[in-house]
Amino acid sequence: MRKESAKKKPVKNESVKKEPANKKKWVPWAIVIGAVVVVVVLLIWSPPFVQSVVGGSAGGDETDTKIVASVGSSKLTLKDYQTLVTLYVPQESRDQVDPMEIINAWIEQEIVYREAKRMGLEKKDTVRVALDQLKFAYGMNRKQLLTQAWLAEASKNIMVSQDELRGYFNAHEEEFLYEVKVSQIVVADPIVASQIHQQLKGGSDFRKLAEQHTLDPLKGEPSSYIPRGSGLLTLAMEDAVFVLGPGEFTKPLMTPQGLSMIFKLIDKRKVRKDIAFEEVASYLQAMLSNERAERVIAQKVDSLRNAAQSEIEIRVENLFY
Repeated sequence: MRKESAKKKPVKNESVKKEPANKKKWVPWAIVIGAVVVVVVLLIWSPPFVQSVVGGSAGGDETDTKIVASVGSSKLTLKDYQTLVTLYVPQESRDQVDPMEIINAWIEQEIVYREAKRMGLEKKDTVRVALDQLKFAYGMNRKQLLTQAWLAEASKNIMVSQDELRGYFNAHEEEFLYEVKVSQIVVADPIVASQIHQQLKGGSDFRKLAEQHTLDPLKGEPSSYIPRGSGLLTLAMEDAVFVLGPGEFTKPLMTPQGLSMIFKLIDKRKVRKDIAFEEVASYLQAMLSNERAERVIAQKVDSLRNAAQSEIEIRVENLFY
């Protein structure tokens, strides 16, 4: 992984330092705020009060009749779209969100649901039992459950071989001995991320750029120490961060949710002398399998969307009123 830095500094000493008792907790905002653009959130995690929204609605004022997108007979109204933005996009970041991210997520939910029905997944014993338990509920619960079934079907039997696991471990074994403290900048637009990266390479202050641009509420505040293999970062993020020295920063990294992130290493400390492959094998199997499943699912969703292209209509002009 290529490293970028405005100024390089040596790694600090390996003694373990104590965190302040009142330190604000750092959380993986790449996952938290990424909910707006990750299709799985709209497919699986929709609370009861938005079930009719993600499934499409009808009737009411003008926002109920303006159609923003449709897939066959299923329609996303302007009111549906506005509700999704309100629910999933933090107020301070709505000006960075591309409307097509939300529209595309809704479209992909619809085509996956249709494919699940075509495959007859609702006839599988486990799915049928779950549907029976949801007889009291309306359509979206059904869509959620069937799309979950499709996701499970699409990603089943994805495994990573022991040789691949050992190969990854051998390449990164030293990194598992360390913990890192990082700051981050999170933006929705990859072009903005590239511009910020260029400013950092030119010597701009990371904290000031974070305060100006980042979507997360920490505004450049450093994290607590994060060990390699914590699960707070994707493997791609860990690969990029754990090779840095303090003061260095990564290039923009794309999250599974479609966000762009830049990390700056604040400190790195060694916390153990050695580690055995067996200690992290299960973690690596889960993480590498998950990354492979994400790629497989994305390819299958793209294929389904291409096949349904003639039934998809998008009316972005109806967002402006």
